[in-house]
Amino acid sequence: MILDINAFIGRWPYWPIPASAPQEVAETLAAAGIDRAAICSTRSVFVHWEDGNGDVERACREHDGRFVPFACLGTLELSHALPPRELDLEAYARRGFRGIRLYPQHHSYHPLYNAFVDRILEDAAARRWPVLLPLRIVMNWGVPMQELPVIEALVARHPRVVWLLAGINYLWELQLAVWLMARYRDVHLETSCVMGYEAITTLVAQCGSDRILFGSGAPIQLAAAGLAKILRARISDADRDAVLGGNARRLLAL
Repeated sequence: MILDINAFIGRWPYWPIPASAPQEVAETLAAAGIDRAAICSTRSVFVHWEDGNGDVERACREHDGRFVPFACLGTLELSHALPPRELDLEAYARRGFRGIRLYPQHHSYHPLYNAFVDRILEDAAARRWPVLLPLRIVMNWGVPMQELPVIEALVARHPRVVWLLAGINYLWELQLAVWLMARYRDVHLETSCVMGYEAITTLVAQCGSDRILFGSGAPIQLAAAGLAKILRARISDADRDAVLGGNARRLLAL
């Protein structure tokens, strides 16, 4: 089974995309040969993160077996007022969520200086929930980026977290990912933005296949293109199976 660790539902504000509603996304993924996908709603990124989580919850309920829900979380603090409550991962677990996504570059907080980040990361580490942290949401020069030193510092501060580094592409970005994977056993890399010729083959040779996970970024990015770079990589069938779904199933306990 091919399991995509990084797909989306919802509208995209920058350019037309082939799918946005959950049914359309499910059909787009299936047409590319992708059996299942971990999803986040773009509403969580661009409008209100908790509203988007509700969209994801409904999509997973209505398309049982097709999607795996990740909760997109942001700060509860607004206009310098202290938040009235704290985020409760147990409540998200009861709703069926299996992991977390953070998009600080879209949500106007600094992940090293906002206390809610440390709290949820330690809770996620205790639950062994994967935390997807993107350098960029998709491979496009026009979208906001996180700073590489911030990613390095956040991983070092929370080494027990099951990290999914996403949106990594250029050589120096991949070098940081490889460096972190060599030092922290729970750091993983998803492939949606990895564009270099022979990059997947090289990454598997450097890091092994057990911490590299297929992600497409679909339907914002082309699902078939994201899949083809894994299918055509010069790696063993066992490594390919691990990248295409085995690693994700293990991390998500599916």
